[in-house]
Amino acid sequence: MPIQIPNLDDRNYEQLMKETAGVIARYFPEYADIGPTDPAVAINELFGYLFDITMYQINRVTPEARKNFASLLGVPLSINQTPEEALRLAHTKLARINRMVTAADIEAVVRKESLDRETYSEPVQRVWVRQNEAAGEALHVFVVQEGALSYVAYRHKEDVRHIYSLIRSRSPIGTRCLVAHAPVVQISLAAEIEKRKDSTISANRLSADIRDRLVAYIHPLIGGDGGDGWAFGKAVSRGDIYGVIEGMPGVDHVVSLAIKKSSEQFFGTTDTITPPIGGLLRLPSAQASITVI
Repeated sequence: MPIQIPNLDDRNYEQLMKETAGVIARYFPEYADIGPTDPAVAINELFGYLFDITMYQINRVTPEARKNFASLLGVPLSINQTPEEALRLAHTKLARINRMVTAADIEAVVRKESLDRETYSEPVQRVWVRQNEAAGEALHVFVVQEGALSYVAYRHKEDVRHIYSLIRSRSPIGTRCLVAHAPVVQISLAAEIEKRKDSTISANRLSADIRDRLVAYIHPLIGGDGGDGWAFGKAVSRGDIYGVIEGMPGVDHVVSLAIKKSSEQFFGTTDTITPPIGGLLRLPSAQASITVI
């Protein structure tokens, strides 16, 4: 919430005169009927005038004050520089994050720096940071790039080296860090779906729609309930998949459903698949077998 700046110049000269006249009448009743030529009135008007102009000046932020504020933020003063330009430079400097101390700092800087296409093969879409939990433990930083979800090409390995150097150069002295692409566990599923009797959607169309919806739901970049990527370290259960399928138009119910890691040979009775800490899940389209009856 922004700070509400009070208005210090909230009374004019006439209001001040009325207020002081009331004070004089209350504490010095013998002066209650004094006229404009009385010395007490002259003194009252003098102090009223001084108070009025003083409050006006205090309530204003002068151009010199604005330049001084900017200089406190490290913007050098220039004779030809207007106060607005100085404050704009100061605001830009404050908005630029040069240090990397918190997880939010690391995520913001890594994502911003990765937009440099001359240095990085592609932007970093997501960053996961695990802060030190014990003295001497290294900082773990996992990044997600779309091209590295299926494979890690040479350029993507170079991106990791750049990110490591970036963090080391802007972190507190003695910070140890490990940088890598987030581990992605690929899963497979097989489902048999009963179609609604009154549905006009063909079985092939419904099967493709369910497959596309599940692939998008369990996706490192666009998955999850909010559509901003599957949460780091979050497990997926058969119940989650049941909910997605049965929420599709044209589906009556799920007859059978089995899930497994793609590295496993056979489907078993697994109810939940959990990625490693900081890891993600991914369902390739070819690994989703949907049969509609």
